[in-house]
Amino acid sequence: MIRRLLLVRHGVTTWNREGRFQGHLDPPLDPLGELEARALAERLVREERGEMLVASSPLRRASATAAILTDALAAAGRPAELSLEAGLMEIGQGDWEGQTHAELAATDPERYRAWAVSGGFREPPGAEPVPEAAARAAATMTRLLSRAGSTSETLCCVSHGGILRLVGGGLAGMSDEEAWRLDVDNASLSVLTAVDGGWQITAWNDTSHLGAELPAEDRRAEGSPPAL
Repeated sequence: MIRRLLLVRHGVTTWNREGRFQGHLDPPLDPLGELEARALAERLVREERGEMLVASSPLRRASATAAILTDALAAAGRPAELSLEAGLMEIGQGDWEGQTHAELAATDPERYRAWAVSGGFREPPGAEPVPEAAARAAATMTRLLSRAGSTSETLCCVSHGGILRLVGGGLAGMSDEEAWRLDVDNASLSVLTAVDGGWQITAWNDTSHLGAELPAEDRRAEGSPPAL
């Protein structure tokens, strides 16, 4: 039975640095993102024990991060199964995928201005509704956590900032609105532990494994509100 849940955001991409909306589009990790994933992998090899199931969004920035983690575990003699899960994909960003904040301010100023100052989830035009994204991610997590016949005690989910907010906050009993305010940096590790039939957050958005040579994300690079 799975008793421990690790939530990992993918390493940084060039689009993250540019404040470019990614959503369902598929940019790869950049070289620093690969280094971030390796630093996290080294941490998991040092700190985690027992069998682990790794589930990842199929988008390259997440699946490449997950592959680096599972390769490191295998090299340490602890092979981990990797499952690609469409339900862990980032929230679709509709009309604005592939565009930066600066580009939208110039080419779609009225809709961009209305989005930037709105409250709540701030869904771009044509975006996947956040409640729908939360529901498909929750259904995926329910299936993974109750996986029949699993001998793993730890589930590691590699996904994206928007989805991880909703998954982690939801399991901890937060509303979607409360969860939306959580910070989730690139290559961060968050940990939830099963307690009394529910889940308790024991660490959130931990980037201590990155060290001085791999500084934690400067959130300003993604714009405000952040481009998912």
